[in-house]
Amino acid sequence: MRNPILTRHVLSAIGAAALVIATSAQAADATEAGRIAELEKKLERSLRLIEDLSSKLDKLEQANAAPKETGNSQQAAKVEELEKQVGQLTAGMGTRSEDTGLPVHGFGDVGFARSAEDHINQASGKRIEGAKGFTVGSFDLYLTPQFGDRVKALVELNFEVNREGSVGTDLERLQVGYTFNDALTAWVGRFHTPYGYWNTAFHHGSQIQTSISRPLFLDFEDSGGILPAHTTGAWLTGSMPVAGDKVSYDLYVGNAPRIQDVTAGLAAGRYGDGALDMKMAGNTSYTSSLGFNLGYSPSRIDGLKVGIHGLRARVGADDTNGALLDTTRMQTLGAYGAYSGERLELLAEYYHFWNKDLTGATGTHDSSAWYAQAGYNIGAWTPYGRLEKTDLDQKDNYFLHQASGRSYKKAVLGLRYDVDAKSAVKIELATTRKSNIGIPGTNIDDQFGEVRAQYAIRF
Repeated sequence: MRNPILTRHVLSAIGAAALVIATSAQAADATEAGRIAELEKKLERSLRLIEDLSSKLDKLEQANAAPKETGNSQQAAKVEELEKQVGQLTAGMGTRSEDTGLPVHGFGDVGFARSAEDHINQASGKRIEGAKGFTVGSFDLYLTPQFGDRVKALVELNFEVNREGSVGTDLERLQVGYTFNDALTAWVGRFHTPYGYWNTAFHHGSQIQTSISRPLFLDFEDSGGILPAHTTGAWLTGSMPVAGDKVSYDLYVGNAPRIQDVTAGLAAGRYGDGALDMKMAGNTSYTSSLGFNLGYSPSRIDGLKVGIHGLRARVGADDTNGALLDTTRMQTLGAYGAYSGERLELLAEYYHFWNKDLTGATGTHDSSAWYAQAGYNIGAWTPYGRLEKTDLDQKDNYFLHQASGRSYKKAVLGLRYDVDAKSAVKIELATTRKSNIGIPGTNIDDQFGEVRAQYAIRF
């Protein structure tokens, strides 16, 4: 007969091994083949050890079953030692993967830039030459803790280098959600505003987007974007099958942005130098933003998504002392299309603005912005190109107060090389013409070229 205590330990070890492989299979990312292979090797070594111990146990039991004159105490000691080894193995293999802590993922990019853009200092009116030399882009960390089958969270912390070379730290996203089913997930916190396609498909990690740069008017608030790229509020999202196809939706409400620190530019007789503030801590004079996004993915064309989106917000402009200058009802409606095939990538978005002056007599102003990008994959290489254009009414206070609220045209050509699945080298050429960059009414333009190179990674 086998020793029942030892047998239970052996069975416990085998059960623990099964638990480890099951837990690992659930927790491991499908792309982390190396980690899975390492777990399999560890499991194989553990199982071989169990088999070896079981073989020794069989021999000892056979020896115990045969007639003995002496050595019973020695045999008992060996059995006790084997029990101890199996017990230690069981304890070690039974340690759950959660004990290792929460995995941290992230993105980073470094590169080279040479820009002929002469940046206008709005306070003095002087031109500052564009950047030249090696650059550090950003170091982005994100975590996706799971609290069960339904409760989840996303945290994103970004360290980025601004135009002057100093490092800024931003809590880009902090959202907590509850998944009811595939058709409904509710999020609360700070999230990427789900308008259009680019702002939700690509975030602060440059490696996941084909190009180095984002479309200029869709850039983040502190990098020249003219739309609130982030929202602090509540967001409902989901997708559902409809006649064999898929329909997705986003509905959200949050704090309306404010345009901050615009007096210096206007006082100097120039355009305002303000930027959108997303009001993460709320606002004493609360105003809200509302938006939606409706997408459609036909089953007969794999990789295609088209949709419409809209956003409405009551946006105030504040001077350097925090006093309200004026208020605009910013409202935009647009459409988008995105196709990602085996080789071809096509992206396009259009935004039309009907902004209304709520504190003055300038009325309603029409403006527009769009981009179109195409790329073609040839093995590890992807050449791409993009056209962008905005036509922004300079009588509209929403654009007048922003340092980046000028009309522009831009053309981009680039080449991406995927070193491996998690890193890419890119080079990009661009030419830009910005309109009305000086004193209002003088129609001063600025045309310049840029060359950029980037090595982007993710982990």
